[in-house]
Amino acid sequence: MMQVVLSFAKILLQVTRPRTVVLGMVTGTGVYRNIQQYPEATQIPGMLIIRVDSAIYFSNSNYIKERILRCLAVEDAERTGSELPRIQHLIVEMSPVTDIDTSGIHAFQGLYNSLQKREVQLVLSNPGPIVMEKLHASKLTELIGEDKIFLSVADAVATFGPKGEEL
Repeated sequence: MMQVVLSFAKILLQVTRPRTVVLGMVTGTGVYRNIQQYPEATQIPGMLIIRVDSAIYFSNSNYIKERILRCLAVEDAERTGSELPRIQHLIVEMSPVTDIDTSGIHAFQGLYNSLQKREVQLVLSNPGPIVMEKLHASKLTELIGEDKIFLSVADAVATFGPKGEEL
């Protein structure tokens, strides 16, 4: 019985507190991976790339927004005084996001507004067809800008990232 309760608690925790990870580029490739699992993956100057590993629903949307903003604050603080420039673009890699509800849309609107105050551009990477349909229906794509939604992180970095030898 205790194992059932623990399993249920673990599932509930995963739903309400989904994993968000910072991604970096694996040197010599166009592949972006979790910097905790791949220490050789390097972050892109002027950018923070975060992957959300869950659907975005009422139960977790505010947590995800706050987690992303906290991650941005920590990264900005770490980059202050280093050779890396301040973060100007936040890329949210959304391939694991299978669905988003109205609360998730509102959380992204709030995230967008918070980033605007910090002069950071919100960029979305690889939202699936169901998510894109809901982003269009809610007019969030118009708010963010169709030009800030990409098929891959590599495409977004190629558009907004540093040019030439800086990578």
